[in-house]
Amino acid sequence: MKPSFEKGIYLLPNLMTTSALFAGFYAVIAGMNGYFEQGAIAIFVAMIFDGLDGRVARMTNSCSAFGAEYDSLADMISFGLAPALLIYQWALHDFGKLGWLIAFVYTVGAALRLARFNTQVGIADKRYFQGLPSPAAAALLAGFVWMVETNHIQTGLESFFTLFLTLAAGLMMVSNMRFNSFKEFNLKGKVPFVTLLLIVLVFVVITLKPAVILFGFFFLYALSGPILTLRLLQQKRSERRSKKRKASEQNEAEKEEAEQPSAGSDAP
Repeated sequence: MKPSFEKGIYLLPNLMTTSALFAGFYAVIAGMNGYFEQGAIAIFVAMIFDGLDGRVARMTNSCSAFGAEYDSLADMISFGLAPALLIYQWALHDFGKLGWLIAFVYTVGAALRLARFNTQVGIADKRYFQGLPSPAAAALLAGFVWMVETNHIQTGLESFFTLFLTLAAGLMMVSNMRFNSFKEFNLKGKVPFVTLLLIVLVFVVITLKPAVILFGFFFLYALSGPILTLRLLQQKRSERRSKKRKASEQNEAEKEEAEQPSAGSDAP
């Protein structure tokens, strides 16, 4: 018998994914035509829709294999190809062959990161991401472009910093560094009233200087990966040392018990 396929797709979550894909494609077009600030903003718009599609699918009980695959392909365009083309047109083309090679390193890093994520669904530790998430890497590049363009920063070093930032983002995506996923926060549960005020305050601050605040946030998030990874490695090392110490103490105690003469052995 031929396998039966479901007819039709879920509209709402896939509409969100299509919106994210549209924003990513617009970022490519904007970058090609020299509208770099608009292209950078479009990548952040794609991030918003990308964050909504999965949540909408779970809330409406409309998760599907098609939606997961479609979302991954849209992410490759919005967070892999679009940032690379935008950053190349903006600054990396000045470096010639080196510039487009660095842009390619970022693109292939995003592709490998998404492929690894898809193969580890259900088995990975949900508390952490393995490697810098592609949306965060895209936000790092787009945020820098947006910040420089909005504030008209001209130091002469932007191109060199962009080269380093693009290469670092591409390599961190395929690294084994751990990044906090923040999935342990329960959005459905009750929170103190102060938490709500802090969230409102964050939105107010972002509104005042969106480009600077967003770039600063994702830059710090990228730095948190190496710091968190080193801390976890230190914890594992301390646990191993503690186990070895306990094992050696236990062995010494057993040796001492074995060397002690049994009761009554000195009797005539």
